[in-house]
Amino acid sequence: MHDARIGRRQLYALSAAALLGPALRLYPTASAVYAGRAAWLCALAALPVLLLYLRFLGAFCGKRRDGEGLAELTLRALGPQLGRVVLGLFGLWLLLYAGFTLRVGAERCTVTVFPYSGEAGFALTLAVLALLGALGPLRSLARAARMALPWLLLLLIPLLLAGLFSARRVNLLPLTVYDLPAVAKGAVPVIDVVSMGLYTGALLLRQVPRREGDLRAASLAVGGSSLLLTLAGTAVIGTLGSELCLHLSQPFFTLVRNLVFFGSLERVEALAAALWVLPDFLLTALLLYGAQLCLRLSLGQAVDDRGQRRWELRGGRWIIPVCALTAAVLSLTLAPNAAVLRRWSLQLIPMINLAVAFVLLPLVYVIGRQRKAL
Repeated sequence: MHDARIGRRQLYALSAAALLGPALRLYPTASAVYAGRAAWLCALAALPVLLLYLRFLGAFCGKRRDGEGLAELTLRALGPQLGRVVLGLFGLWLLLYAGFTLRVGAERCTVTVFPYSGEAGFALTLAVLALLGALGPLRSLARAARMALPWLLLLLIPLLLAGLFSARRVNLLPLTVYDLPAVAKGAVPVIDVVSMGLYTGALLLRQVPRREGDLRAASLAVGGSSLLLTLAGTAVIGTLGSELCLHLSQPFFTLVRNLVFFGSLERVEALAAALWVLPDFLLTALLLYGAQLCLRLSLGQAVDDRGQRRWELRGGRWIIPVCALTAAVLSLTLAPNAAVLRRWSLQLIPMINLAVAFVLLPLVYVIGRQRKAL
């Protein structure tokens, strides 16, 4: 056994890399439903809400003791009985999201690169890889994310800058003050994606040493994410237009498919899609880790992550492969066709996630303060 703690920067890298996939899947399409051509501003409009939510999580997690994260704080705030019930539901939600992530990751591969192949093979392969990641030490996932994130950004940012050169002004402007209510509505999908990254990251704080300045560094990370999404929205909306985005399942990859570099007809969408497997892997492994943590605590088991061997299933670790199997089954049954998948993506998953982030967790915090447990 060894110390399996991770650093603050590793935690930020893991959360950021894992969220690249869902962020570019939802944005700017989900925002364009409400804001039209103004959707490229929605990420900036979401920033104040996200910073306020980050302050809430900072106040909540500021009550943690050594070895505690959001799950342990929830258990302490609500007491052993109600706390276990809530953690059980929280763990099931993370499993549902893991299954959904496997499903949309498989769809991305088939739509963008392998249109004549089935989705089950991709989903099951990614589930096995995520299981291996969740069984291993969290430090391994964090280190992988820390190394991969610069390369992902090195690919993403030039693609988006190239998309800006193809953008047309008529797709982005003019805008007036009357567009502000629509922009506010379009900010909700951005809040949905980033808030999920914030509270899942808070689950991992149990393995992050306490230190000052965490909130300021996290605020800078959230601000950088908002700017990156604004760049993505401007490139996609400016090039394709908001009306076309509404009818595309993967607008970012449609943008990439139509980019031409140095006068060459060689396209890079296959490379981009291949590199996007890594964020899907990291997100699924992160969700499996969070789900097994919540479920083990809900069953009254002590969770001691000190770098156990990957296939050591004692001490409640048998829950990890059960979670992976459950997520794999969900990925195969959750959305049998594209219409159902779109409903899950744009309606059901965001609705549940926002309820968890902005109703359940604040309620847990208030109850904990009232009980003087925090």
